[in-house]
Amino acid sequence: MVLKIFINVMNNSKKVLVTGGQGFIGGHVINRLLGKGYQVVSFDRKVVKSVPRVHNFVADIRDKNAVDQAVFECDGVIHLAGILGTAETLQHILETNEVNILGTLNVFEAVKKYGKKCVYITLPDVWHNPYAITKRTAKDFAFLYNREFGTQINIVRGFNVYGEGQKFKPVRKFAPSFIIRALQGQPLQVYGDGSQLVDLVYAGDTAEILVRALELGKVATEVIDSGSGKGEPLIKVATLIADMLGAKIEFLPMRPGETSKAVIQGDTSTLERWLGKFEFTPLEAGMKRTVDWYKEHYKELI
Repeated sequence: MVLKIFINVMNNSKKVLVTGGQGFIGGHVINRLLGKGYQVVSFDRKVVKSVPRVHNFVADIRDKNAVDQAVFECDGVIHLAGILGTAETLQHILETNEVNILGTLNVFEAVKKYGKKCVYITLPDVWHNPYAITKRTAKDFAFLYNREFGTQINIVRGFNVYGEGQKFKPVRKFAPSFIIRALQGQPLQVYGDGSQLVDLVYAGDTAEILVRALELGKVATEVIDSGSGKGEPLIKVATLIADMLGAKIEFLPMRPGETSKAVIQGDTSTLERWLGKFEFTPLEAGMKRTVDWYKEHYKELI
């Protein structure tokens, strides 16, 4: 038996920059960092919610000088900022390209310049839409920077992340969309026949994996999957939420840029190889926390 020992090269005296810190995953990452004693700087275009002990750096990721300054002042970066969505990015292809590729290159240039550790989040190679294309391109650039310039960028592949605080508009994510429609007394809308497999990961788990990837004392030579390895049919997830909230389900045609036969399932071997064993939050437990949160905050979300 080989015992793998991972050295934590970041410690609680370090300051971490979280781009997209006002977003859904960003909020969970910030909470995890604070819980581990880090100083945190949130980089985003506007402040939606102020968090105690978090410094807000208000700027656009496309502003090279602002990114340079923010990275210089921190010890490590978790880069989450970006434009997301399927049908949504089809309407804003040029802006999606500028933010997700050029904005990301601003981050990579800064971490190269100052020798800072960085974690970049990408997504499964399933869809063919502007969001997916730009994320894959930025992922390839991360490997190029590591190979050609010796940067320390670890790449984590996010999956179907769900949890407290996820917005249900303007970008339609199925978990909050299901829950909000059920709370409104409307049927849950499933695109296609619901047979597509999704690897649902509780946001707190994704946040922990991203932080561990930053703490890793080496540069991973492959993408680290943050999926649980358990692909669930979308109809099963819809049924779980419908049963919790007493709702019905209706089926709609697939949206542009998506496929009805998608299989989204993480490879847990990459996670174990680089970050060790990981215990994921069971779907039923995580979804109950999520549903309870939406029940509590429903009025302020509408």
